[in-house]
Amino acid sequence: MEPRHLTRGWRRTLAASLALVGIVLWVAAVAVHVTPADARDVTFPHMEARLMGIVTGGASVAGGIILIVTG
Repeated sequence: MEPRHLTRGWRRTLAASLALVGIVLWVAAVAVHVTPADARDVTFPHMEARLMGIVTGGASVAGGIILIVTG
């Protein structure tokens, strides 16, 4: 068994998983906070929770893309 071959397989699996988790986080950040009451609530803690999901999802997708490209 070649360790390099196993590393490539794990890297691609990790990359696909990261990208999928990122997309799920984006969808969750949009879907969970879509109500008329939430649209009027612009306090910082409310916006912080929404933005955290978006930023974390973007970082996860970017990490997955980087791993796919470099692998």
